[in-house]
Amino acid sequence: MNDTLAARFNPRSPEFRADPYPIYRYLRTHRPIYYRAEQEDWILTRYADVVEVLKSSDFGRSESRRIPSVTGTNDRPVNRLLSIRRESNNLMGLWLVLTNPPDHTRIRRLLLRAFTQSRINALQASIQAQVDSYIDQAVERGKLDVIGDLAYPLMLDLNCREILGIPRQNWHRNFKQWTENMSLVADLDIAPITHERGMLAIAGLAEFFRNRIAECRAGSEPADNLIGMLIEEAGQLSEEELLANCIMMFTVGHSSTVNLIGIGVLTLLRHPAQLRLLVADPSLIETAISEVLRYDSPVQGVSRTALCDVELADTKIRRDERVVCLIGAANRDPARFPEPDKFDIRRRPNPHLSFGYGIHTCIGKNLSQLVAKLVVGTLVRRLPGLSLATDAVEWEDSFLGHGLKALPVVF
Repeated sequence: MNDTLAARFNPRSPEFRADPYPIYRYLRTHRPIYYRAEQEDWILTRYADVVEVLKSSDFGRSESRRIPSVTGTNDRPVNRLLSIRRESNNLMGLWLVLTNPPDHTRIRRLLLRAFTQSRINALQASIQAQVDSYIDQAVERGKLDVIGDLAYPLMLDLNCREILGIPRQNWHRNFKQWTENMSLVADLDIAPITHERGMLAIAGLAEFFRNRIAECRAGSEPADNLIGMLIEEAGQLSEEELLANCIMMFTVGHSSTVNLIGIGVLTLLRHPAQLRLLVADPSLIETAISEVLRYDSPVQGVSRTALCDVELADTKIRRDERVVCLIGAANRDPARFPEPDKFDIRRRPNPHLSFGYGIHTCIGKNLSQLVAKLVVGTLVRRLPGLSLATDAVEWEDSFLGHGLKALPVVF
């Protein structure tokens, strides 16, 4: 079989990241379970296969191989670097998204305390006030970058101050750089230097959160936040698990929603008839955000590992082999979605997989959807004549986490 198009599945190509859907379509039709010998992984593009993997206990995360910490007093730079790498790798292995039951079940239950519907509802008024404030500033300037001037500062504030309880005066100057470096640490086909930058970013955040946790324990900071809640559960969470999941919640807590907002605005502006529908009927905002999530997911894929030998759609996948579930491809599967390449903000039902499926469903999905609805809905309502300032948009270097570097608009 001619695999010329299949070989163009290249997560490191800017052109592919900007529009992966033609390659997805080819793979889903001709090679729906595609083995990449060089990378030693399986690429899945059909909705049914992705759901099967995400719900099956035969797939999960491979057992974390804990790397012993470096001991002794040797301060040579290479040994310090190895020590940082070991610690960062061990902490990353304790992230909720990288654990299996029963640890996953225990940690998830604790983290969900920060995302109850009552807590989310209580945030709505303050989120709306901030959105209006950022738009007021944009109106005064006469220009707006949806990412840099609105989505990123809004979500950083919401995640740090409201969820994690970190007041603005305690924010670290490296937050943005750490986020950018960590966005690639678990991505596909990355260069070794990129992985090392991610490990250093985890180390930087580990130092920050160790100090933050100590301050919370000393009673000098309010306890009505995720860190305070986790500290209260001292018997349910080890010290390393607490630290690791503070780092995880900082990283994923704002980046995916920033990407959703940017993609949502971009997609609506590229489909002016759908934008006019939303302007005429603001009640469509909920289905509009669901359709954005399906049409161009901010999470293009997730990885799982076969925990035993598995038969998937007549294909033998062996234990410890990695499987990449392409959410973006599954969300465009014609076997599940009529006219999958059509952007339709009135689409119902819309069982997209952008927040995952099964036990790893995103714990912050309700908050993310609320923020996206408030931001996109307010932009559409308050800025008539909204349009792209340029057609040459630039996508982030990450593939699995799909988002824009900037989105300048005029109004």
